Amino acid sequence: MPPDEIGERIGLPPDTTDRCRVSRRGLLQAGGAAGLAGLAGCTGYVGSAQEGIEYWTLFGGGDGATMESMVDGINESGEYDLQVNRQRVPWDEHYSRLYTSMVGGNPPDVAVMHSRMMMVYQDSLVPVTDEIGTDPYLEEFAQGGVVDGEQLAVPLDTHPFGLYYNKEIFEEVGLDPEEPPNTPERFAEAARTIAENTDYWAFDYPGGVNGAETMRMMVHGLGGQLITEEYEPAIDTESGRAVVQEMYDWVHEHEWAPTDPDTGWNAWNRGEVGMKIEGTWHISVVREAGFEFGMAEPFVMPGADDPVTVGDSHMLIIPESEERGQEGLEDAIEFIRLLTQEFNARWGYDAGHLPASQAAIESDQLRDSDTWDKTLETFYGMVDSGQYIRPPATPNVQEYMEAIYQPLDDMRTGNITPEEAIETATTGVRRTFDQ
Repeated sequence: MPPDEIGERIGLPPDTTDRCRVSRRGLLQAGGAAGLAGLAGCTGYVGSAQEGIEYWTLFGGGDGATMESMVDGINESGEYDLQVNRQRVPWDEHYSRLYTSMVGGNPPDVAVMHSRMMMVYQDSLVPVTDEIGTDPYLEEFAQGGVVDGEQLAVPLDTHPFGLYYNKEIFEEVGLDPEEPPNTPERFAEAARTIAENTDYWAFDYPGGVNGAETMRMMVHGLGGQLITEEYEPAIDTESGRAVVQEMYDWVHEHEWAPTDPDTGWNAWNRGEVGMKIEGTWHISVVREAGFEFGMAEPFVMPGADDPVTVGDSHMLIIPESEERGQEGLEDAIEFIRLLTQEFNARWGYDAGHLPASQAAIESDQLRDSDTWDKTLETFYGMVDSGQYIRPPATPNVQEYMEAIYQPLDDMRTGNITPEEAIETATTGVRRTFDQ
């Protein structure tokens, strides 16, 4: 895949890809030291002069601190004989910087990638089928890194959505805090009770890309999908229309949720929202907020006979590089193995994500932890019972998701109707894949 096409798919300006064009294998066959040096000048990143494994992450907050401690544990142990240089790239810059580093021939040795991005980068990743394999991991997660029978990425976790709720508000209005609002009926009853008896918001849900994933989750529960396997929009359907109307009603009919996600976020952190849809990562946030909380299955859509949660996976990849020798490759593979196996339980009980390693899932360290009791047991229960889906890896993934979430956000603020949101999203998705 030519780099200008990849650049368009991840949102880089056209002039960037025009200036930094290379051929073959999608990204990395720049050919020779002179070519690599010339390309490095247009990437804006020339790499690190430090010895050791260059590792790029996008984790911040609580899971960022956990990842830092895991890397420090590897560096400071005399057992592994590895030196890892961790670089935290801001979330909204991660993929553009990864792309430019790969075009310039100076990529990191290991990087984090969401499984939904695999199709965009698949031609420029080092296979690890023989060196690591999928056997140590839960099958549902491992397959996110397998393309045409080759393992191109190794799963660190999955991070599905749950329904967090404020137990103190539940008690205040006479709801049983130990009866999770994990069905559409319980959810609606709790929301009505909170709205009628307090000045709090009953509910909040994310905007942006996670708002579109919330829609995906509920549409699948009704037997639908956002896009077909042929990348056609499947939004203007019975299930799509029902979900968009429900999301509109949360805000404008029932007045359970605010028009502005920032308002809901701030109120939630003050302890003034009853329930909130968020992912595994949210446990560190809600712990810091200081109120007693519970977490339930996010099965809130009326009429959903097969409710699911939706969750992407953080994968670890090795970008191809002509500058990396065999020893560097072996070190990168060992580092990935350590993070996704030996240290994987910590990623669960400290960071809150559902670990990918089967041994980590079954470990006493994880199952005896407060995090398992609070959230991970419920998340794992959904995965184990088949109530979990992973967003598909597609071309133009960021563009088509934006085509969906922008009209959903506009509808939430009251600027457009549900019918207009569906029409706009359908047109935007179709235009994205017709380019």
